[in-house]
Amino acid sequence: MTKNWIGTDESGKGDYFGPLVIAGVFCNSTLESELKVLNVRDSKTISDKKILGLAQQIKKICPFNVVAIGPEKYNVLYEKMRNLNKLLAWGHARVIENLLDSSTTEVDYVISDKFGDEKFIEKALMEEGKNIKL
Repeated sequence: MTKNWIGTDESGKGDYFGPLVIAGVFCNSTLESELKVLNVRDSKTISDKKILGLAQQIKKICPFNVVAIGPEKYNVLYEKMRNLNKLLAWGHARVIENLLDSSTTEVDYVISDKFGDEKFIEKALMEEGKNIKL
């Protein structure tokens, strides 16, 4: 039986001027095989130039969603949430929910960056996301 999953991660939480960006990708065993052929792996082991090329290829084969939070919106959200982990969880949850809304197949689980306790994301998920195993 084919399993379907979503993976999420973020970048930019330590930057002063850039946006906080949370991205997610839908995957299954077929797409996983295609990603392996492209040699997709941990970005810390890949040059920036190679990452840019891989990003374009990944976006062609995998459903994806990106939430970018610019400095002004970041300040508004942080003022409201008063906690970086809650803000990150909100962003991850939006990406997950957006991918669930656009998916034509059932998603079995989500793999997310471990920025804090998974309960942050569980609390931030809306109705559809509450049924997903993190």
